[in-house]
Amino acid sequence: MRYDVAVIGGGPSGAVAAAELAKEGIATVLIERNLGNVKPCGGAIPLGLIEEFSIPDTLVEKKLSKMSVRSPKGRMISMEMPNGYVGMVRRERFDSYLRDMAGRHGTEVIEALVKEIRQNGNGYTILLSRDLPPVEASYVIGADGANSKTAVELGFPANELQVIAMQQRFHYCDTLKPYEELVEIWFDGEVSPDFYGWIFPKTDHIAIGTGTEFRKHNLKKLQNRFVEKLGVAEKPYLDEAAKIPMKPRKSFSQEKAILIGDAAGLVTPANGEGIFFAMRSGKLGAQAMIERIRNNLPLKTYEKTFRKLYAPIFFGLQTLQSVYYKSDRLRESFVAICEDTDVQRITFDSYLYKQMVPAPWSVQMKIFMKNIYHLVKGS
Repeated sequence: MRYDVAVIGGGPSGAVAAAELAKEGIATVLIERNLGNVKPCGGAIPLGLIEEFSIPDTLVEKKLSKMSVRSPKGRMISMEMPNGYVGMVRRERFDSYLRDMAGRHGTEVIEALVKEIRQNGNGYTILLSRDLPPVEASYVIGADGANSKTAVELGFPANELQVIAMQQRFHYCDTLKPYEELVEIWFDGEVSPDFYGWIFPKTDHIAIGTGTEFRKHNLKKLQNRFVEKLGVAEKPYLDEAAKIPMKPRKSFSQEKAILIGDAAGLVTPANGEGIFFAMRSGKLGAQAMIERIRNNLPLKTYEKTFRKLYAPIFFGLQTLQSVYYKSDRLRESFVAICEDTDVQRITFDSYLYKQMVPAPWSVQMKIFMKNIYHLVKGS
């Protein structure tokens, strides 16, 4: 069968794109290699995303407004969001809901691995596993993650920076009880020399994980050390690992194809947040695709729009990571700065809706001087 658009990858970005297209009457197929896949992910989503996409409460397992950060020396800074919360979702349930939504709007969902994408005069022929017949499509959206087959087949620029992350799920126990309503982040070289460790609570388990730049360190040893430092003696019931692309590709749009979500490298540095940008890129990409089909407008408008909206956030977080994640002394300094209430307010207000929140000049100067002091003196 022939479709207007083939969306390759059924995670949040692909499912949102497929739903947006199908709602507008665009013949859409969503190809997902494994509908039962459990994506390794902390599952934290901001309030702005919950509101924009009308995520039901049944999917948001925790609404957390309390957070703490821990320095290499064990200094703890407690913070609280006064104007919102972080929603915690379980990716297997979350992704399935979004795919079902796409299906309800008219998307055809196929479970298969993409073996090859061939370009032809009318678009693309997509060869599938399981002896399924090829899919013919005029346009392609690649939503197939950090190791995107679509990107390779269609000659997009490579992902430049990748982190490898590992997460383990633990049933609640006495040691983990204090984290039932608390997000905790560890900036500690023993846990991650160039990223961070996290503790994210869900309804019936705690997700504990860490990450590091791909092929630089032994991730399993870092994770084991994290669990050891937490004092958790119980065994995890699920281990997960995945690559995270933490820098947008140099280009993620072509004449008849685009990349969205992790496939485009749209995960922010410093905090590794991907779900928000996956779903926003899916929506923006689908809108550009609709305009391409109906009005012959170029697909590059999608990339331009995304960069205009979010390039300042990516740049700011990249700068933060490159400055403060280099050593434990600098991580101590970073945690010390987090104690400032103005820093907390600006950070949380910007996080909730992914908009850079301006601060009065006096506050900016105070924060700047504190940065200089801590960079020079340490914590």
